[in-house]
Amino acid sequence: MYFPYMRGKQYELLALKEVALRLNPKKVSPIIEPVTDDIKRLCSAVEVLNNHSVTPHIIVNPQVGDLASDSPDSLYTEISNNYSVSFIPCIRISNQNLAYTQQLLQQLASDEISFSLLIEEDIPSNINSYTSRSVANIIRGITSYSHSFSNSLPNSVIIESSFPSKKRNADYSRTPQFFSDAHLTFKQPLIHHQIGFGDFLTIDDVWSTSGGPAFVIAIHITFIDSSNKNMYVKHSLSIKNPNDQSDPAGKFKEALQEMIHFANATPSIDQNTLGFQQYINIHQNGSYPGLAVPKKLSMMHHIETINNYI
Repeated sequence: MYFPYMRGKQYELLALKEVALRLNPKKVSPIIEPVTDDIKRLCSAVEVLNNHSVTPHIIVNPQVGDLASDSPDSLYTEISNNYSVSFIPCIRISNQNLAYTQQLLQQLASDEISFSLLIEEDIPSNINSYTSRSVANIIRGITSYSHSFSNSLPNSVIIESSFPSKKRNADYSRTPQFFSDAHLTFKQPLIHHQIGFGDFLTIDDVWSTSGGPAFVIAIHITFIDSSNKNMYVKHSLSIKNPNDQSDPAGKFKEALQEMIHFANATPSIDQNTLGFQQYINIHQNGSYPGLAVPKKLSMMHHIETINNYI
């Protein structure tokens, strides 16, 4: 099963809302870390997912953003009491915050409410009573955990930061880069009891609130190569005026033209995803949607590509 890890920014939530109708709930289960205090917007996205039988995991004690907290009680109570949505509370646990999370974990277990765990590190304390009840024990990579700990977890999910991020768009290679083979290896699996995998889509896992005009505009599109079944990412870049932030619309048109040309020459790219179809419409119309929309479309395309493969 695929667990895309998404922070609850506006366009990430919009990506989930728009791609929801294409998702197979037996194949995709999004993890949402709310990073703004707009709970109404969050629950609006969850409601759309629910309408298509998708139940997301919501981290109720986010690590970053407006709602960052070691205690999960407040956010869980607010969503549960004020919104009629179906979600799996995901509790972020570490050695530091374990004392803050135990009350809710005990309550959920007592009420027989499904929950998941985002486990940040090896935890020497005995947490078997929680991990055994958790529908998904999520770890971020396997190199940050001991072999014995990660293999002791039932229902384990490995989230990797697969996107080969660069500080500057100009530094991306135009040659497609390896992205991941997690859609293949989770079936083997990498650790005992693994039930799924995840990633941070076509962005990296570093939390940032920065953004704005770019010197070089980049569009990132993923695809599963038909020959070796690995996933790659193609970076399409603008060419004109790379030393200033002028003419973002013209730069976007250049990057989009390169991406469409590459896709037409690369049968492995699924041009029938909702995200890619919107790219095609923008290309045909010659419009400029701003810089946030391409990020949304690439995320939609990425999720649907994996949904269609596994």
